[in-house]
Amino acid sequence: MTRPRIAIIGAGTAGCGAALRAAELGADVIVLERDAPASGSSGRSAGVYNYQTLNPLDIEIRIRAKELFLRLERERDLPLAKIGNVRVAYNDEQMDRLAAALKVQRELGGMDSRLIDRAGLQELVPDMRVDDLAGGLFGPTDGHLDGYLLCTTLLEEAKEKGARVSVQTDVLSHSKSGGVHRLETSKGLIEADIVINAAGAWAGNVGRILGHAVPIKPQVHEVFLVKLNRDLGYTVPMVNLYMPGQEGEGLYFRQDGPDSLIAGLHTYEAIDGLDVDPDSFSPPSGDDHLITVATLLTERMGMDDFGFSNGWFGLYPISMDDRFQVGPFEADPSVLVVGGLGGVGVTSGSILGMCAAEWALSGKPTTVPGVEALRPDRPSLSSFR
Repeated sequence: MTRPRIAIIGAGTAGCGAALRAAELGADVIVLERDAPASGSSGRSAGVYNYQTLNPLDIEIRIRAKELFLRLERERDLPLAKIGNVRVAYNDEQMDRLAAALKVQRELGGMDSRLIDRAGLQELVPDMRVDDLAGGLFGPTDGHLDGYLLCTTLLEEAKEKGARVSVQTDVLSHSKSGGVHRLETSKGLIEADIVINAAGAWAGNVGRILGHAVPIKPQVHEVFLVKLNRDLGYTVPMVNLYMPGQEGEGLYFRQDGPDSLIAGLHTYEAIDGLDVDPDSFSPPSGDDHLITVATLLTERMGMDDFGFSNGWFGLYPISMDDRFQVGPFEADPSVLVVGGLGGVGVTSGSILGMCAAEWALSGKPTTVPGVEALRPDRPSLSSFR
């Protein structure tokens, strides 16, 4: 029996997850990467993983992702920095929402999180000002990982199962004849029965080549380095000072080394003025973001001796309706997308890629069946096509 041929465009977390699952399911897999694995947003992130969020589908995606990361830690020595992750609440209503999220976590098998009150937050981060906070949802074994190592680890396993990876390979044009996709690349012609667009911030460009629009806005965000001028005597967990779905940007920070933190601003929605061309972008202009982060962190931690400097910057590929895009296109189910992952590609991308591969080869996603709600043809995206 002839194996289905799958071409996956992009070797970030989503493309690498898709490659591994497709290879497990017996497909003939090739990954086409214009640069190198994790060279886009996957390698330019804070690398956080956790399931301290609110939407039940997002919780399930993140729980399955953490299960994958723990397996890769056991079997492939993927380093996980289990420094903990806390989602902070400012009032009782938000605490109720976190309590509901904890109930969903436990129903789905995520058993180690716990609610903490204001005193618990103070115990967790003794230097942090907590007078305006009600508490939070804390995952003690959450933390961060290296996006590059995650991608290369997934690809290593995929290649052991027969997948091929072609780096420095641009997709230049696309046509389809007799049910076969013909991808002209900078390294020659690739033919495939199925194509998965997992190109991250470039998914919109690739979608235009494939003839299936992926309405996203690539937006530039920066991670800042924070020098500690004294030993705190404890490890600062990942602290998220915002709630999922809120408008605007919110502060996050975490330990990065024995004498440093990283900090930045996260958003779930497209922010005016941050849109960029993914082929040519630089940090947000001026010092406004650095000043904002420095001011917020200094006020929150009650310290005036931090040293702030630029760290690195990358792209949030945000969907026009602020939700992931996963699955086949109704007009041609042999073309699929995993896109619009925003600032949580490391957290969620590998599992969403696996779901896309299952959809392509088995007719439905099985790792997280609920991702069917994220189809790219959904009505909320129709006006952007």
